[in-house]
Amino acid sequence: MPTLCLILTVFVMLGFALPAVAAGPTLLFDPATQEVISQDRAGDPWYPASITKLMTAYIIFQKLKSGEMKLDQKLPVSELAHSQPPSKIGVPVGKTVSVDFALQALLVYSANDMAYVLAEAAAGSIPVFAAEMNAEARKLGMTGSHFENPNGLFDPRHVTTARDIAILASTILREFPEYDHFFSQPYLAIGKRRLMNRNSLLRQMKEADGMKTGFVCNSGFNLVATATEDGHRLAAVILGANSGKHRVDLAEMLLTDGFSRPAAPRVQLQSIPNVRTGGIVPADMTRKLCKQKPITLAMSKSLGGWGISFGNYENSATADMALRGRMLSPSGMDLMGTPGVIRLPENRGFAAAVWNLDKPESEAACARYHAEKAPCEVIPPETFAKIAALAPDLARPPVTVDPEGDDVAKPAPKTPPAKKKKKN
Repeated sequence: MPTLCLILTVFVMLGFALPAVAAGPTLLFDPATQEVISQDRAGDPWYPASITKLMTAYIIFQKLKSGEMKLDQKLPVSELAHSQPPSKIGVPVGKTVSVDFALQALLVYSANDMAYVLAEAAAGSIPVFAAEMNAEARKLGMTGSHFENPNGLFDPRHVTTARDIAILASTILREFPEYDHFFSQPYLAIGKRRLMNRNSLLRQMKEADGMKTGFVCNSGFNLVATATEDGHRLAAVILGANSGKHRVDLAEMLLTDGFSRPAAPRVQLQSIPNVRTGGIVPADMTRKLCKQKPITLAMSKSLGGWGISFGNYENSATADMALRGRMLSPSGMDLMGTPGVIRLPENRGFAAAVWNLDKPESEAACARYHAEKAPCEVIPPETFAKIAALAPDLARPPVTVDPEGDDVAKPAPKTPPAKKKKKN
């Protein structure tokens, strides 16, 4: 199978501007046949960010097909949905939006609040919808994926692989061609405002016709992109690019290369092995892309209940890595409670922990971790209370991070006014 290095060499020979290689996996495939054209680490775990919304849309498309939901159905905006961080539409609590509008906002503008509006309407609650996401992933053979929410905001257990996302994208394109327009729509109209499609490949590559972007500091810049040339459609998955521009350049490079290749026997997407979940902790792009954003430390006032600790560490980055690894283990994937990094009092370092559990849950969790030969200690509520009292919260400077990329703030092009005809 051709490697990305070979593709890069070909592009140098052809005189193309050469973008840097993505830090994460890449995959080029034919969504109609599910044949793999090229791939690099396509079975390795990565944080999906907003390409999660492809699974959210897939479930909603199914409910539209079954008649459980309708495009003109009005959905209420809850406090939880309204509280989601950008990208968001910001519809006030109690107001309603149609399913059609929510899908446009979800897939064109990557609105986190609309993901919650759709999920709550479809399943009643976010945990129930997440369970449905995971059930659908299992049905599709997405063995390297686990979802915790419908919008892709970071959770150490919320992971996927390029292979799995390619299977999902292929399924959507095959089963729901009537909804293709949601992925190619150039902008979302809200009154006189036009919110441009987050996927700037649609404006850069004439053959491009979908699908979805994603970004959180942990994942880097992700993209699932489709393009059609002479009736032949190809798709690319880019994970961990350095910027919004970088991800679309990489996608264009892969897609252009794919269209130039002659027909040949190829392996299927399903033949790519996924790394066992927890076998590798996904890379974290935060230090590279969001240097101004420190490791998020637990607020003292949030600590409560019983909990478990995975050990104390000298710095927050090491504690965070330990936490992410433990949460991806078989014992951590379905563990309730709140995971996080805790600053210990008296400069004693940082703890990787989970709290807001009850005593039986904490004891059972540590028993499971011990069976995996992993360190785990049960923490009673009074210990959390002491930590909160001795290590008060420090003021956090505001951190502004572009929610989807450095290429999305451009205003929509204005239609030039019609020229007035001169009177004879």
